[in-house]
Amino acid sequence: MIINLKKNKKFINMDKNKDYYSILRITHNSTDKEIKKAYYKLSLKYHPDRNKNVDTSLFNSITEAYDILCNKELRKEYDIKSKYGKNYNEYYELLDIHSYASFKMKEELNTFKKYEINNINIIINDNFDGSVEYERWVKCKTCDGTGKDLSSKIIIRDDNNNIIKIFDNEVGCDFCNGSGKNKNGTNCDFCLGKGKSGSKKCPTCKGFGRTLGKQKLKNIKLKGNKTKIEAMGHYSKNGTGYLFLIKESNS
Repeated sequence: MIINLKKNKKFINMDKNKDYYSILRITHNSTDKEIKKAYYKLSLKYHPDRNKNVDTSLFNSITEAYDILCNKELRKEYDIKSKYGKNYNEYYELLDIHSYASFKMKEELNTFKKYEINNINIIINDNFDGSVEYERWVKCKTCDGTGKDLSSKIIIRDDNNNIIKIFDNEVGCDFCNGSGKNKNGTNCDFCLGKGKSGSKKCPTCKGFGRTLGKQKLKNIKLKGNKTKIEAMGHYSKNGTGYLFLIKESNS
């Protein structure tokens, strides 16, 4: 039975820790029609009445993903709040921003995320010697920012737990057929242009695509009371912010 989302929204459970797009095997740009098509295809394959060997939790997850992504309001909310969403930014929970209501235009949101949230401000004084050391989020080197374990394996076992076959899970991304590109030529939303993806989270960054590290810069030449250094702020999938050195007088 398909739930009437408009009437029963309060009864739908949204799990921000589930990758609904991957569950339905679709991309962030999939249309409602494509989502429904993917859902019906998976339902025929994994419905408990048709396949008694399938864990019912799998079908429940498929239905849950469909219920969320086929509702415009819930999909927008999921895309913002879940790290698997299209427009997720890790600072939303800290800032307690729950919708696009605070932004009149999408361009304003992108500007906010890229040029404000990811920027780093460091206060310096007249004793500044041209060097600085600070913490910043950088792209995960292990997964190259995808958040996926590209070296993970898919192991098929029999009822006695004996290994039947092992598949390399890095042979190609299903969504772009290994090309790394969408139909319009942009990077694939699922594999981030790498052409391959893993079913598990990257063990280094835990699926976030970035890690916190220490940054050291030397021989910095100040330009007035506020010096901007490009690409030395926090990294995120939306872009890398700036580092600002703001001079504060000792007097």
